[in-house]
Parts: sequence; C-alpha cells; structure tokens
Amino acid sequence: MSRGPSILRVGYLAAALLAAGCGNEPKEAAAPPPSAAPTQREAPASPAASPAVKPLPARGQAMLHYAAGLLDVDAYAAPRRPLLEQLAREAGFALEADTGDWPPLTLRLEAAPLELALPKLVGDLEYAADWKTVNGAHRLAKLKVGAVRPPSSIADAQNEDALQPGEVSAALDRALAEMRSARSGDAGATARTSDAPRIDDRDPEARMRAVLALEPEGEQLATLENILKNDPDPRVRAAATASLENSEDFAAIRSLVDALHDQDPEVVVEVIDSLEFAADASIVPDLEPLLAHDDARVRQRAADAIEFFGR
Repeated sequence: MSRGPSILRVGYLAAALLAAGCGNEPKEAAAPPPSAAPTQREAPASPAASPAVKPLPARGQAMLHYAAGLLDVDAYAAPRRPLLEQLAREAGFALEADTGDWPPLTLRLEAAPLELALPKLVGDLEYAADWKTVNGAHRLAKLKVGAVRPPSSIADAQNEDALQPGEVSAALDRALAEMRSARSGDAGATARTSDAPRIDDRDPEARMRAVLALEPEGEQLATLENILKNDPDPRVRAAATASLENSEDFAAIRSLVDALHDQDPEVVVEVIDSLEFAADASIVPDLEPLLAHDDARVRQRAADAIEFFGR
C-alpha cells in the first residue's frame, strides 16, 4: 500500500575504539553515507538489532508436539494438512479431511490446551469436533475438516453493520486514493472534497479523510493517538495508523505498538505495516505474541514483519 513520503529514522553511532595497553591510537568509526528518505512502503534500510526473540522456522517449515493435553506449534507458512494428520496421530483422534487445497499455517503456541488451540489450527476451514469424556478426561474423539468457509459465514450475521472481511483495508485504499487525487489537482476530487471533512463527522469514511489530513505532530499528533485508541470504527482507526507512520515522534511508535492489541484484525495488520515501514526493529518482541493471534492474517503478517527485521 503506497501512502506518501515518510522520513526513515536511522541512528548513527560514532565511537572511538581505545587501544588496550599497547599505545595504539583510537580508530574512528566510519560514518554511514547519507540516505534519501524512502517513499512509503518501499523497503527501508537494514534496521538496528533488536532484543533476542525465538527465531522463526524457515518458511514452509513447522514443528508440532502434543503431550498430556497440551500442544506446542511453531509453523511459518507451512502446509496445514500434515500438521493436522500428525496431531491426530499424537492425540489419538480420527481425522476426516476434505481433499481441497487449504491455506498454509502460520502459528506459534506453547503448552496450549487442545480445546483452545484447535480453532487456531483450523482457522477459516469448516470443521466439526466430536469431544468425549474418557476416564474423567475431556478428549477429542473425531475431527472433520472441510473447505475454507465463505466470507459471508465469517461475518457477524447478527450485526447488520458488521464489516465484511477486507472492507477496512479497501476503505483505507479508497480514502488514500481520494486524498492523492485531490492533492494532484484533479477537479472532480477537488469538488468532492470542497467541504472539508471533520473528525467528529458521523460518517466513518468522512472521518477517515479528516484523519488522513492531520499532521502527526504537536496537537494533531495527540488527536491521532486518541483516534487510534478510541474511535469506534475500525476504518477510522486504520486511517490513523496511516497518518501516524509519517511521524518523527517516538510517541507515535509507542501508540502504534499499543494498537497491536486492537480488537479488529485488519487494523492490527495496518498497524504492522506502519511499524515495519518505520524500520524500528526494537518492536520485534511486541510482534512475536501475534504469532499466536486468533486471526491467520495477523499471524502471517506478523511473521513476515519479523522475517523482514532479520530475526
């Protein structure tokens, strides 16, 4: 997603190395060459080292271990079916599986009860689990897994205003495109945006345009941080991430890190995009817990970001 120019924060470290008891003169560290600020979503320069985290498996690889009702999984874009087949063998349940193609699995779990781990393993696949009590223990007897559920069954059918999967990112794309058109002098776009939208507008997409027009500094930075934290519509919160990523203030990074806990998976994905663009590798430990997120899109995007930072 291209969102306009931003400034990459790169730290320069210049230090003299003192000779150890042999009278050598200190050596000067070479200053890195100046670099131009990248446009948004371009690959930034190599980030600084971050605190150590458990490394990801190679892409397409996975580890699964089940014992005493607890499951360990470490998978990165790995084939899902072999993992379910292995789990069936180790946990002693019957597996009936659809022959269709399944999306790959990215997931990190440690000592998770099978009842809680199973929905994350299955993801958006149709499934039915038959649980039985054997000698006082609750055990999975049979698991039937089908094809990927259609989007209409994933959406909250009880909420007429519920957003469909992908609608948050699609709305953000539209708002950004309108902003770019207006700034380039397109007459139609200028006419459409002649009445400046307000951040308190009842229309979420109007609030999105208002949020994208804010500058992430000073009082407007505080406004963006408040919107990211408190606006009830995920589309507006996603727009706030797009504006905050252009900030040079470290407070914006901390607000984005806090937003990794947003209840909407698409907002979390947008937050990860913004943090990756900021090229601050110190946030890798904040990304790692997302490898166990309930939403497969968040897990995969977090894994991709961690891989980008070279962990």
